[in-house]
Amino acid sequence: MINAEEHIQLWNAAAIKVIDVRHFSMMHGEELRSYLFPSSVFLYAIRGEAQVLLDGIEHSAKRFHLWHGGKGTCLDIFPTEAEFEYYLIFYRATIPSTGQREILYLMERYNPFQLQYGLAPLRSAVLFDKVDNMLKEWQSSRTLEKFHVKTLFYQFVYELLWQLEHQQIGMKRPNLAAQVIRYIQEHYREPLTRESIAQIFHYSVPYVSRQFRQETGISMIDYVIRERVNKAMEYLCKTDMTVQEASASVGYDDVSYFTRIFKKYTGMTPKQFKDQHKAKKAGFDYPIIRVGSSLFPRRLQRYIIGSGYENHYRYKREGDLSMYRNKSAMGVTLLLCLTLLLSACSGAGSSNNGSVASPAPAATADGNAQVQASASNGGAASAAEMVTYSAVNGEVKIPKNPQRIVIIAGAFVGHLLALGIKPVGAGEEAFNSYTEGKLDGVESIGDGIAYEKILELQPDLIIVWNDPAVLEKLNQIAPTVVVDYGVPVRQQLLEFGKMTGREDQANAWITAWDKKIADYKPKVQAAVGDKTVAIFDSGSAKEFYAYGNKLGRGGEIIYGEFQLKAPPIIQKEAIDSGTGWAKLSLELLPEYAGDYIFINEWTGKDNPEAIFEGSMWEQLDAVKNNRVFREKGRGFMFSDPVSLDAQLEFVVESFIGE
Repeated sequence: MINAEEHIQLWNAAAIKVIDVRHFSMMHGEELRSYLFPSSVFLYAIRGEAQVLLDGIEHSAKRFHLWHGGKGTCLDIFPTEAEFEYYLIFYRATIPSTGQREILYLMERYNPFQLQYGLAPLRSAVLFDKVDNMLKEWQSSRTLEKFHVKTLFYQFVYELLWQLEHQQIGMKRPNLAAQVIRYIQEHYREPLTRESIAQIFHYSVPYVSRQFRQETGISMIDYVIRERVNKAMEYLCKTDMTVQEASASVGYDDVSYFTRIFKKYTGMTPKQFKDQHKAKKAGFDYPIIRVGSSLFPRRLQRYIIGSGYENHYRYKREGDLSMYRNKSAMGVTLLLCLTLLLSACSGAGSSNNGSVASPAPAATADGNAQVQASASNGGAASAAEMVTYSAVNGEVKIPKNPQRIVIIAGAFVGHLLALGIKPVGAGEEAFNSYTEGKLDGVESIGDGIAYEKILELQPDLIIVWNDPAVLEKLNQIAPTVVVDYGVPVRQQLLEFGKMTGREDQANAWITAWDKKIADYKPKVQAAVGDKTVAIFDSGSAKEFYAYGNKLGRGGEIIYGEFQLKAPPIIQKEAIDSGTGWAKLSLELLPEYAGDYIFINEWTGKDNPEAIFEGSMWEQLDAVKNNRVFREKGRGFMFSDPVSLDAQLEFVVESFIGE
């Protein structure tokens, strides 16, 4: 919950753009269903009454009531009187990346432009005058009147904030996971990434990913895949589509890849599925794999903002499923899937390391599954000697010498490899150019927490990021240890050595590393001298990131091991501050640019935007003197032993050509 004072601070710091102002009238018997807000929106009722739903939450709307919802909010309206009349005001608000740190922090935590709230204004006539004048000015074609709309909007917001402050109105976050699911259900055919989804809802990638996993138990990308496969099953079952046509219809141009994904989630190829259905001829009940498939409506009404401010509604009908507002449906569905999977595995024989598979979980009355492991957490480790390890998440009983490790925190896989350990499963980020050839036979568990896949691997130890929301479920599978990012490599590796019973191997790597640094450090320092070095990471077309002495990208080596100088502003913002990074506007590039520049160009996209170019870029001394070094490998972002070894070669070669 956000208080009024914080709400006002963020409004005061925001850059505002009014996108549209509209007036609508609905008669009794008419309905507005499942309309998704394309931006932040104020809804102001001026006549009649209606039942208004924001993301499925019911409100009784009377004249002069006001509501707010963020981008992606789902609106339903059902008039309860002869006529219901209202205004919609669409706007976009952004906080400049160069703003004060406390404002940026507040925005990251609260984002008032996404909050949902409503109120009955104390001074309804004042708000009505502002809104009515906004509409009149908006309908004018003159630029000056359009500018006047913005001034009226600020007056409208001032009155609103005054009302919030005096009425102490409660504001709450929308169900972000529900909004993401609706978006995926409508856009599953399009290229979707965590980054593109987070951008739609104006939140950071980690925040959206975390909220989605907490609500559904799976990652956003896994949900996208399930949605696509489920839709493909419908096409193959209900139409004469070929496998190639079904693949293209759900967004997969590569039929081979589509076939592998389809088989992974259904147990059969698309052709086998289609042939099986034909053989049965009628009454085939294909398995539903969509998590929470009945939670949200499939008939979506999209608002289109066209050129010349010509706006209209477009209906996209894909069936007429009734709304089902049980928030626990997704979690229950997932746990039932886990139950079925464990039941299927319970009859399996011994694993390749001699451990016996765990029995199937028992489902409790409230729909939660409890994994019953023999002796201790993790069937594979049941007979192993257990020790107590002091982890970030407290004292954890783990095997003395774990044999089957799943490392969900893929950025740490290099710590295991440096100790001579190959995990049985790893997060998707573990597979990059730096680990190529070192992870043969290791299963990718994807991007997120793939509980079913982890269960299949029968781990005796799980290593994960610090995310309390997933610990309870993971601990039901095997002992789970939390690790923090940004810990110095020597300290972190020694911890991995203690965790796995390989402290000798950890010390051996550290000794070899220290020798390399001792050999290269004087040569690099002599070549660079008093010149400064900056480390940049591409952001968007208008901003970028500077990195310090942690969080990878060569910073641990350049500023830490070699003790080279950073530009003063990077030293202050990214190193002395302890954050390890700073988000910057491109206008500040000359202030941050060093005599040498290293750029991390990995973005996760095939065609990343080129932001380090143009006249300002070409005037930098580092560019003129050919002292700009670019690295596109994903491993350049990490600070594990394997990544640091590769970064060391790149950094040394860049400075001295060795």
